[in-house]
Amino acid sequence: MSRFASFILETANNPGTGPFALSGAPPGRRGWSDVFTDGEVYYFADDGTKAEWGVGRLSLGRPATISRDRVIATTQNRTDHLNFMGLVYVYSDRPAEVVPPPASQGISVVPDKVFINQTGALFTKDVTASGATLRADFAATLQVHPGYNPAAAWQAVRLVINIWTVDAQGNSPAQPIAAAGANARILQPNGQTVMARTVALDVTPGSRLRLGATLEFLASSSGTTPLSMTMRDAATSWISI
Repeated sequence: MSRFASFILETANNPGTGPFALSGAPPGRRGWSDVFTDGEVYYFADDGTKAEWGVGRLSLGRPATISRDRVIATTQNRTDHLNFMGLVYVYSDRPAEVVPPPASQGISVVPDKVFINQTGALFTKDVTASGATLRADFAATLQVHPGYNPAAAWQAVRLVINIWTVDAQGNSPAQPIAAAGANARILQPNGQTVMARTVALDVTPGSRLRLGATLEFLASSSGTTPLSMTMRDAATSWISI
């Protein structure tokens, strides 16, 4: 794994497109050999006009050298070695291109609801992915509603959470990119917390996604119709990394 550290700076003279032969740190700065042993490092090189950054191998010696194994980018929007003529400042840092995006997360409370002989959407919410993975959870406390179905000793339900892509016009396809469900047997008169969780992988950072959950009554429910359920303390949460 490439290494980097703070306040490291040395100069190299006329490296051209080859490795940097380090000539020491200026007063008040640390040299590469003061911090690192031999091995892979991130480097930045700047001659005051143009700059290059990438991954190289530090080899300690007299002088210490840094190879330029992989150019990540340059101020000239290239990925080949710049031709440095004259004095170059070579310092340590981690390029922005390799910094993972920050995780984004949130939670949204869903209002309490009574379902009477119906299945359908509990909620939908659009979120923006900050990373390549998005995990979404939906949890709710479910209870048989005795006022509508007093004969039911228990009811079987399935809670499903989905993740869809959303296009520029705000539309999502019928098929989600990720979905998962959880079955539960809800006993009367007790409430039971049910949770469903799904994960979407290989998401494009910055893309818009739609979260949604549905509740289904299963045929194995006891009692007679109408099947009924009270949902309370419901919320969806998500994290994008």
